Amino acid sequence: MKILHLIFSFNTGGSETMLIDIINDQIKYEEILLIIVNRVYKKELLERIDRKVPVYLINRKPGSRNLIPLIKLNYLIFKIKPDVIHCHSFELAQILFRKLFHSKIFLTVHDIGVPTKYHHKYDKIFAISKAVQKDIRSNCALDAKVVYNGIYFDSIKPKENYNFDIFKIVCVSRLYHQKKGQDVLIKAIQTMVKNNITNVYVDFIGEGKSLRYLEEMANEFNLQNHIRFLGLKDRNYIYSHLKDYNLLVQPSFYEGLGLTVVEAMAAKVPVLVSNIDGPMEIIDSGKYGYYFEVGNEKDCAQKILNIMEDYNNKIIQDRCEEVYFYAKDNFDIKKTASNYVSEYRKL
Repeated sequence: MKILHLIFSFNTGGSETMLIDIINDQIKYEEILLIIVNRVYKKELLERIDRKVPVYLINRKPGSRNLIPLIKLNYLIFKIKPDVIHCHSFELAQILFRKLFHSKIFLTVHDIGVPTKYHHKYDKIFAISKAVQKDIRSNCALDAKVVYNGIYFDSIKPKENYNFDIFKIVCVSRLYHQKKGQDVLIKAIQTMVKNNITNVYVDFIGEGKSLRYLEEMANEFNLQNHIRFLGLKDRNYIYSHLKDYNLLVQPSFYEGLGLTVVEAMAAKVPVLVSNIDGPMEIIDSGKYGYYFEVGNEKDCAQKILNIMEDYNNKIIQDRCEEVYFYAKDNFDIKKTASNYVSEYRKL
């Protein structure tokens, strides 16, 4: 089967990282190609794609109304003659000249809140979680097939030492507090420090437009010795260092799924998430992780204290072992890639 993956841009982000993993697994048993439409891509990401995968760059200027790049794109697809075109940006349907080729066209929706006005132009819609599936149903009459995102479990170093003097927390996400809720975690740490729980520290990994706001908040609360902003780190760094932390917190206000939670599970590190649909789906409503009331810094602080107590009671390690096997059964990238291929063949 000849499978063409199609995306507008290829910057650092969850959908791009996921697409690399899917491509690198599918190339083991199918013919895979990738087209990037816009002149927006990171070379270091392209270098992570298996060399057996042809990558075509259309180099369209983002937002351009020039028809030449679109003609180039569609002529290229016509020449390739793929059996499947798998789109990873919802707007792609409007620039494909469908009558030129006989391919089945699929779309993966990677987050909630994605506009649905072009969804009817695809032969099939995939959702990365039941939360995304529910969001699609509420916005249009179409259904979507859930195919969970996944990760390479063998690439993540597992935690071995469950003792601590300093309780180290990590939060890995784009610094955009209106969605990702990093301010809630900072306020939770302030609450703990004010109550003389001073052996707690947070590393924020990521970059984004909220950096200055969050730094100023940490300074205002005199938390300079408890909070660090490490900036953007590549996946190798994250996969090697997750094991050094005692807890991953994802305090988002909304989230389609949240693979950083799965990555922590793979590292055998406990997770604390806000009680929103995507992350709660990952932890099976609390069976495989901890949760707090979304936006509630006091509840977040209390749950961190509860987790510290579970460490002291020596129950964390056994629980993290159980969580690891649950996550591997449900969120392994090999399963994601093969599930997509199975769905392609059904049409």
